[in-house]
Amino acid sequence: EMERANPGALPRLRAGRATPLSRKAGYNKKLTFATLVACLVFVGLIAVATWCTVARPGGVTLGAEPETQADKPPRKPRTSKTARAGLHYPVGRITRHLRKGKYGQRVSSSAAVMMAAVVEYLSAEVLELAGNIAMDHRKNRITPRHIYLGIKLDEELSRHLDDVTIHEGGVLPTEEVKPPKKKKDPGMQ
Repeated sequence: EMERANPGALPRLRAGRATPLSRKAGYNKKLTFATLVACLVFVGLIAVATWCTVARPGGVTLGAEPETQADKPPRKPRTSKTARAGLHYPVGRITRHLRKGKYGQRVSSSAAVMMAAVVEYLSAEVLELAGNIAMDHRKNRITPRHIYLGIKLDEELSRHLDDVTIHEGGVLPTEEVKPPKKKKDPGMQ
């Protein structure tokens, strides 16, 4: 009755009747016992076939023992992004800080590798210059003064790090014009 009055409305479900969706789709065929058995046999054959021969080299057959840990090929040890890039500075940590710092919406993994490489190069350059200054002053230990002098005496680094203040770096030495030494008068003794 309801179907005749409102054809668009879904009818109530009654016991023994097909569901409204199956009726709409046109699948009102009864599932016979033979169809059910045929479907189960087909699914069973596929399951047994995949269970008997697993897609691996050498395939595992029925009744075979499961592989043990000793039979498996050894795993390659994990290599860090830093080791893969051939760097000393931590690429993963730089990636984390780039993402956490909100420098951009998305951060490429190669951006962190590039940044680590640049920072490593700059620190090696500054360390080499500071080491040369320390050796010139016959010192074994690099001090902030040596770092400051190394940066300021290099033209490119001085230009890029012009506004940087290095704690305990001092100032650049200037060539002072010293007054001539006074000669002692021989008569005043």
